[in-house]
Amino acid sequence: MPTTRTPAPPRRQVYRRKRRRHRPWLWFLPAAALLALAVAILLHDAAPAPQAAPAAKPGDAPSEPQDTRIVVAVDPGHGGVNPNIGSEDYGAEGCGLRECDITLQTARLLCAKLEADGRFRPLLTADGSAYLKPSQRAELAKNGGAQLLVSIHLNYDTSAASGFECYAAPPHLATNADSLRFARLVADEFSALGLTLRGGSSGVRYMYFDEYDNRIFTDADDTTVHTGWPTYTVVESSGCPAVLCEEGFISSAGDMEILSGEDGCAAAAEAYYRSIAAYFFPET
Repeated sequence: MPTTRTPAPPRRQVYRRKRRRHRPWLWFLPAAALLALAVAILLHDAAPAPQAAPAAKPGDAPSEPQDTRIVVAVDPGHGGVNPNIGSEDYGAEGCGLRECDITLQTARLLCAKLEADGRFRPLLTADGSAYLKPSQRAELAKNGGAQLLVSIHLNYDTSAASGFECYAAPPHLATNADSLRFARLVADEFSALGLTLRGGSSGVRYMYFDEYDNRIFTDADDTTVHTGWPTYTVVESSGCPAVLCEEGFISSAGDMEILSGEDGCAAAAEAYYRSIAAYFFPET
């Protein structure tokens, strides 16, 4: 009888695991990422925040360009009710004319010429509607940034005196040299109009109040420094080169023929304008 073989049990398949390679540096990746994130946060916090431009408010007007014109103070002598005398300050009167009327008309015409020039910004210190003391006029000029002041007046005398004279800032003031230069330009222009120049034939003088309040007059070639002797307030306190002009005598018919009326005031305004232009722009 044939021998029966018992079949052998099937072989089990053995699956061997592959041994993983250890990479220790992989453990540092998360730590490095966290460190980089922390540094980025610190740098962001340390950087200055950008400044946002202020938002324009409704109704805000656009900024205007800076005015670079030369400020010239024009001071018409007298005008307004003077409380010290309780009446209108007409100034001197003669030949049927009042000083305040001529000086204001001349000043306004001069301001119009300066404005039309484009290089100047005129500053009228008074308009005749109110009385202003010389100190107030000087303060207006100074606060307004005036770079030059001309004060317009008329002389008076019971004699046959006539002619032009003006008073510059005296030697004790820092504005003396520039005031003197401008005063000589004005004198030359009024001489060209036909007016006689007074004061050593140059038309330019100094005026002081001494310790007794007396008026002391000297010619422009006198360089003596009179310490403690003030001059006209509007000249001394305006903070800029300044000249007070007595452009003629209101008591002189000959002077008033040149300086009064529409034509005369226009001629005087042109003389002042030409002097101012030559002072600031001598090359032209």
